[in-house]
This record gives sequence, C-alpha cells and structure tokens, in this order.
Amino acid sequence: MKYIALILFIFTISESHSYVPKDAYTFDFNVKTIRMSRMKEKKIDHSIDILREIFASPEFKRRILSHKFKGRYQFSKNKGLSNAQIYRKILKGIERLHPYDNNAMDVEVELYTDHQSLVVGYTNPRTRRIWMNTKYFNRNSPAQVAANLTHEWLHKLGFDHEKVKCNDRKYSVPYAVGYIVRDLARRY
Repeated sequence: MKYIALILFIFTISESHSYVPKDAYTFDFNVKTIRMSRMKEKKIDHSIDILREIFASPEFKRRILSHKFKGRYQFSKNKGLSNAQIYRKILKGIERLHPYDNNAMDVEVELYTDHQSLVVGYTNPRTRRIWMNTKYFNRNSPAQVAANLTHEWLHKLGFDHEKVKCNDRKYSVPYAVGYIVRDLARRY
C-alpha cells in the first residue's frame, strides 16, 4: 500500500510540473519595432515565435519552478516571491508602467549602436522601450535575442539584479529566466 501511495505522490508531483495553465499557451507578444529594417524585424519576429513556444511549454514552467539559489527553490532578487508566484507573474504580464493583467509582453524594441560597450541591451522603467545594442543583435541568433528580450522585459515586471557582476547576479529573475529561455530556445 505504501508503494502505491508513493507512486501516486510522484505522479502528482510530475503532473503538477507538466500541466501548463491556459495563460501559458494564450500568452501574447505585443512587440513593436522602432526604426528597424525589415531584415532585423524578421529576426525579432523569429525570436517572438521562439518565445511563444517556450512560454507554452511544460519545460519552461518546470525550469522556473525548480530553479534553485543557495540550496532552496528560489531566485535571487525575487521580491519575496516564490518560484510559482514568479511564474504566474510572468504569465499575467503585469508591467509596472501599465499595471494590468493582459497576459502579454507589451514592449517597443529599438536598436542603438555602441561598439565600445559590453551592454547587450537596457531598458528604463518609465517607458515601454527596450534598447538592444546592434553590435550584439547583429551577431546573436534569434534564440539569443529571445533571451535578451525576456531579460529586459522582466525588468518591466519589476525584477532587478545586482548592477555589478557577482555570483548572485546570474540567479536573479532577469538573468536566470533569460538563461532558461536561451537554453530552451536552442531546441527551436
């Protein structure tokens, strides 16, 4: 009897990770490009197609729920939220600038050029805009662009990370979820 109970428990745990809520596969991407050539827009479009598949995947959910930092199921700089709460916050798409649940990423993307900078992209909380450095955009794959777009958008949701490089930074919500997207995007 204990053996059957253990099997049911394991099945329940695995099912809760594989179940994807409706918000995951209905998530929308309202991404407007600013002063971008059609070729570069196509790269953004391809990145969004990749994100659409990733957000709807059980693996994306599982990777967020099972993310560990310092031996616990959590992210660094998590605003006091559990991994499950972070996953739900992502799917709700409630950006700080426009705080309503619309189950979408609402951003504008503009390219800028700074050949000396190591910054891949940045955003500002007072605008919908995300700026991507053409130095990296041009050589990055659509999968890498999808990861950077996700990282910057997570700042729009209110998640931050350390400004200086340190070990904890890669476990922050923007970096860690960006890495999850990058890893999953390699499949598409």
